[in-house]
Amino acid sequence: MKKIIITIMAVLGGLASMQAQTKKEVDQTVRMDTIQVDYKTRYTSSFWSNFYVEADFAGRMLMGADDASLSFGDRLKPGFGITVGKWFHPDFAVRLNFAGSRLKGWNNGPTGIYAYNDGWTDEFDPVQRYWEGEGVDTKNGYRQDMKYFELNADFLFDLYNIFTSQKRLDRKWTAQGYVGVGMLRAAKYHGMEDNVKMGFRLGLIGNYHITDRLGAHLTIGGEITDANFTGELGKGDKFSGILSGTIGLSYRIGKQGYKVVRLVPQAQLAALNSAITMIRSEQTIPGDTVRVETERMAAGSLLIPSVVFYPEKAEFNEELQMVNIFRIARYMMQYKDTKIAIVGNTGGTDSRLARRRAEKVRDVLVNKYGIFPNRMVVRTYDVNAKYNVTGYEQSVNFTVTE
Repeated sequence: MKKIIITIMAVLGGLASMQAQTKKEVDQTVRMDTIQVDYKTRYTSSFWSNFYVEADFAGRMLMGADDASLSFGDRLKPGFGITVGKWFHPDFAVRLNFAGSRLKGWNNGPTGIYAYNDGWTDEFDPVQRYWEGEGVDTKNGYRQDMKYFELNADFLFDLYNIFTSQKRLDRKWTAQGYVGVGMLRAAKYHGMEDNVKMGFRLGLIGNYHITDRLGAHLTIGGEITDANFTGELGKGDKFSGILSGTIGLSYRIGKQGYKVVRLVPQAQLAALNSAITMIRSEQTIPGDTVRVETERMAAGSLLIPSVVFYPEKAEFNEELQMVNIFRIARYMMQYKDTKIAIVGNTGGTDSRLARRRAEKVRDVLVNKYGIFPNRMVVRTYDVNAKYNVTGYEQSVNFTVTE
C-alpha cells in the first residue's frame, strides 16, 4: 500500500513538473508572440520606375448655362486623349494629358468674340456674320461650334487603398480619383479667334489589369472654365463646363514595383530585441551546441512558437519570425526521434496559400537547420477552431505527431 502511494505521488509530482515546465515555455513565447508591432510601411522606388502611357477615345459635351437648348446627341462630340503618368507610391500618382475635340453648344444671348480687335466695331461681329451666312437666325441665339485642345496636369489617388491595404500591389480591378488643372485653347474656327483659358478638373477612373503590363480603363470626368471660353459675352461670373467620358488602354513601361520598408517604433523594436535575446540566451551554449531540455511535448501537443505571415502572402518578416523557426529546429535537435506536423492555418486563409506557407517553413528547417524531411509532414486545417485558440491567423503552426 505504501509503495502504491509513493508511486502515485511520484507520478503526480512528475506531471506537475511537466506542467510547470510547459507553462514556463508557453509564457516565454507568448510574451514574444503577442507584442503588438505598429508597423509604418514605406514604399520606395527609383524615379525612372512605375511609368505608364495611355491612349483614349473620348466623348465630350459642353455644359454651359444655355447649352441645354440643344439635344444630348447634338452636343456629344468625339475626341481623343494621350497620357503619360508615373506612380510615386501605391496610393498616388501624377500624369500629363494632351487631349482635343470639337465642342458644340448654344448661346441664348448676343453673339460673342474671343478677343477684341482694333478693326472691329459694334456693328461687326465675325461670329454673327458667320452664322448668318450659314442661314442661322441669330435673334434667338446661335450655335457654338469650336475646335479646342487642352494640356492637363492631374494628381491621382487610389480609392481602394483608402479603405484597405489588402493586395495593395496586386489587384485586377482598381479605382482612382483625380483632381487637376488644365490649359484650354480654342482654335480659330467659324469666326472665332484664338482663346486660352484655365480649367479645374476632377473625375473617377476604373481600371482592369489585363496583364501585368496592359490594362483597360473607363473615365468619367468634368472640367470647369470661364464662360468666355465659348465666345460668349455678357456672362459675368458664370462658368462653362465640359463633361467627358473616355475609354482606352494603358501600358506600363520600364521597371515596375516598389521596395517595401517596414519601420518599427523604437520602443517596440527594443521590446522585440529583448525577447529575442532572452530566447537565444536560454537556447544555446558556446560551441554552437544545443542544450537538451529535461522535458518533451507529448504527441498531439501544439508547439507554441508560430510563424506569422503577411496577409494574403507566402512571405514573412524574417527579422521577427526566424527566431520562431529556430526554436522549432532546436526542439527537433534536442529530441532527434520526434516528428512534427507543420500546419498551415486555414483560419481566414484559403488552403492553397496555407500549404504554400507551411512548405516554405519546412524548406527553411531542411535547408538552414538540416532537419531531415522525413521527420516532418505538411498539413492544413483551422488551428484556431481545433485548439480553441485565437491570434493564430495568417500563421504556420507546429504539432508533435510522435
